[in-house]
Amino acid sequence: MQTLSAFEDDARQGGFASASPSGPASSLSSEPREDAALPPSVEVRCGPAETAAIIRLLDNLDAARAAAESWDGVTRDRHQRVRQKYSRLLADLFQRHPDEILAGLTSPQAHTRIWIALTIAQAPNMRALCALKQAIAAESDERARLALARALLACKGTATLQSTEAAGFVRPMAY
Repeated sequence: MQTLSAFEDDARQGGFASASPSGPASSLSSEPREDAALPPSVEVRCGPAETAAIIRLLDNLDAARAAAESWDGVTRDRHQRVRQKYSRLLADLFQRHPDEILAGLTSPQAHTRIWIALTIAQAPNMRALCALKQAIAAESDERARLALARALLACKGTATLQSTEAAGFVRPMAY
């Protein structure tokens, strides 16, 4: 992804990069709406390396958050919106690149581990069960442990539903 460095530079400043018109971030403004989705081309163009880079960006944003003055709500709000965007993007990428996203559970930054847990909870997958159990056992931050536990419950709910469907107890509803 050519514009990942632009994302990284702009993320440090709290916004989203405006890339070249042909790039995947071309429709991203410097002040995205919180409810606005990323263009589908961003998800399609993200490979394993870009997925891992997004997790590193979450680490960098956590460091930038710590460096921001506590009274500077504008900067902190921008950083929060960027982290939310990245979390939604990672949730979309979880089916394609689960190993890279699950590797984020070992990040040295507690807030990154929380965002990865929220990502997994948004897109629960049975593949995450073992990694989440290991992360909960190793977690020292109480808020991160709670987020990991919620992601684990979401994944267990998915596993339970899939196993009951496979056994024929529950049939998926057709709409």
